[in-house]
Amino acid sequence: MAVVINSDVNRVTVSLSAFAMSLRQKQKLLLGLGVGQLLSVYRNFDEGGSPAGSWPPLSAASLSWHKYSAGHKLLMLSGKLRHSIKSAVAGNTVTIGTGYRIAAIQFEGYTGKQIVHPYSYALRQRGRDTFERQQITNKAGKRQTVRRKTSSGFTTVNVKGFTRNINIPARNPLVFRPEDPARIKEQVEIWLAQQANVAGLKVK
Repeated sequence: MAVVINSDVNRVTVSLSAFAMSLRQKQKLLLGLGVGQLLSVYRNFDEGGSPAGSWPPLSAASLSWHKYSAGHKLLMLSGKLRHSIKSAVAGNTVTIGTGYRIAAIQFEGYTGKQIVHPYSYALRQRGRDTFERQQITNKAGKRQTVRRKTSSGFTTVNVKGFTRNINIPARNPLVFRPEDPARIKEQVEIWLAQQANVAGLKVK
């Protein structure tokens, strides 16, 4: 039996050849390999690449633009990209990949211009808060006058459209970690031994 491993920008693939088992048995094995590889991909997200911390960090300008803290984890804000990565079995192959539309930009990187369309946002201004005095009965049962805020002050800020230069370094979680080939080989060998034992064969 041969195990063939391939990797490109948007997917990783593990294929089995000369595998003398039923289709159902192969599917179970491939499903297990897919789960194992997904866990490896998730580790790349958690550790910021392979080796850990190898993804280029965000620039100071990007941190400021997005209002991120210095410890912001890359590709982890909403979790949509991470959770979009799935495994699928077809024939003798299990493929790990994503159809998320921004994946190619994140995985391959991008240098160019970005058009920012006009937008508005509400800016909190404490000086515009409004208050009024109210009569209440305190815990001691006495009446007293308190100052309570009735509304928070906001102002609308309108931003004109503009074009900015951006540079997104490649940060691809769909890569094989150094330990992956040995893990895949071990999974296959354990499965083969289990199937052989079920069939009454002796496996050394």
